[in-house]
Amino acid sequence: MAGAAKNALHSFVFNVLLTYSTVKLVKVPHTYIAIVHRILQLIILAYIIGYIVIWKKGYQQIQEPRGTSVIKVKGIARAIGNNSTFYTSEDTKYVWDTPEYEMPAIENNAFFIATRQTVTYDQKQGRCPTALADKLFCNDTDKSACKTDQPTPNTFGYFTGNCNQSLEDDTRKVCEMEGWCPEELSESIDYMMNSTDLENFTIFLKTMVTFTLFKRNLRNIQETTNFSCRFDGTAHTADCPIIRLGYILDQLNTNKTALLLDGGLIEIRQDWTCNFDRNPKKCTPTYEFSVLQSGDDKQSPGINYRYANRYRINGTNYRTLSKVYGLRFVIAITGKGGQFNIVNLFIAIGSGIGFMVIAGIVCDAILMYIHKSRDKYRRGKFSVCEVDGTNSIENQVLGHSDI
Repeated sequence: MAGAAKNALHSFVFNVLLTYSTVKLVKVPHTYIAIVHRILQLIILAYIIGYIVIWKKGYQQIQEPRGTSVIKVKGIARAIGNNSTFYTSEDTKYVWDTPEYEMPAIENNAFFIATRQTVTYDQKQGRCPTALADKLFCNDTDKSACKTDQPTPNTFGYFTGNCNQSLEDDTRKVCEMEGWCPEELSESIDYMMNSTDLENFTIFLKTMVTFTLFKRNLRNIQETTNFSCRFDGTAHTADCPIIRLGYILDQLNTNKTALLLDGGLIEIRQDWTCNFDRNPKKCTPTYEFSVLQSGDDKQSPGINYRYANRYRINGTNYRTLSKVYGLRFVIAITGKGGQFNIVNLFIAIGSGIGFMVIAGIVCDAILMYIHKSRDKYRRGKFSVCEVDGTNSIENQVLGHSDI
């Protein structure tokens, strides 16, 4: 018993630890199969070199850029002001310069251009009728819409429970509210920017990006930059940092009128795709423009916000309330930079070489299942070891067969 165990252990050590195994090769002198095998190998080799290494730049180490943009908007526009939100009075013309329409003046990778403003002047705390646009109608016998001490639907104030004559139409009565009076839309001026003037605005983008992995810092402003240029999407203006606003609006698949009336959100995407194996100074960004929030969105159209300027006269607090509609632009910096790296090259080639087994698999499949001499190939391909009881017979068939 002990001797059998010792022999088994000796056999295990010899066969597993002290025996080298290798793959059996079968040579098949068949011209057509050999040609198919070489063609498949050439196709795979072309894929490795052409696609993985060259086209996909598998020899490069890749990093995405980090950066920021400083934006300056220039332009002047005519604006039309109407002293009624229902446009029943004559228009008054105004001129808007940058402080009038750029709010706030500086943002991080973004800017806002006001295209329309509804302004309510000289508001003060008190009681006043609600606006007709609120549709809070009442009369002396029916004040059900005027729920005392409850906030108004637009949250501009609290109901007093009274029913008063409208400021806009003295034949109508509406609920009275307590808050900042007069209420927005009851005595407001609506200003609208001229669309032609708006499209002539220019946007100056000064962008700085960095690729820390390659210690590269890039700018879209060069010593040779022509500041009288205007970007128009063509090759000769590719490095121009000044974009006409009308060009951006023309690239958008949206309702331009609704965009200017109710505002919208627009993305300016700067793509920095740089090959640092070449001259890095030739790396300039490409631009794409898209609408993220349109002016005619049925769910939530446009973009607007309110702000107030407060002041004090003779001990009384006043404010000017402005509801601003406009175009908010956000700058997105994307791209990738690549530079030669020997490790990445070996990884790319190694991953491609793995596809070489496909050629052998295809040829084996043809010989084993399709070729007329498939039985001979199988006998030459495999060695069968049959075991019965205590005797082992190894039946090896010569691998060199004529097919």
